[in-house]
Amino acid sequence: MAFLSRCIRATALFVGLLLAPLAFAGVNVNTASQTQLESLPGIGPSKAQAIIEHRTNKGTFKSLQDLDAVPGIGKATLEKLSSHVVFDGESTSVPKGTSSKSQSQSKPASSTGIININTAGQAELQSLPGIGPSKAVAIIQERQDNGPFSSCGDITRVKGVGKSTAANMASRCTTD
Repeated sequence: MAFLSRCIRATALFVGLLLAPLAFAGVNVNTASQTQLESLPGIGPSKAQAIIEHRTNKGTFKSLQDLDAVPGIGKATLEKLSSHVVFDGESTSVPKGTSSKSQSQSKPASSTGIININTAGQAELQSLPGIGPSKAVAIIQERQDNGPFSSCGDITRVKGVGKSTAANMASRCTTD
């Protein structure tokens, strides 16, 4: 029985390693939609729109350094993006919870993609539109300092989270 269990684990590991490059292929910044760009760490609605406008007006990106010319994207954002973007091929989703920083532990998101902003960890919060690593940390800090959010609109208590960000995440947000 133990031998069979080891064989199954070894096979699962092999298959996982075999498929890993597909899962981490990344988002093609030259063809990605607004939503796909927002799935990238550190990219919210305004930066995603700036990327789209830049590529429309100035042409495609050939390397990570080309993204540095986009307003609002600096060295820190480029570092976060480096392992998540590609410049040719098809886009894939950025795996949830992927970040260069260590992640807060919390209960997993529901299969519907609805995130409870009162219990979610950093990785789950970052999966919401317009929420990057620093805003996710600020959300966690705000609820620790001032108690739970009574509604999703209440997230505007967090510095840097405005009404438009709250509206963009409303369909994926809960406080229950």
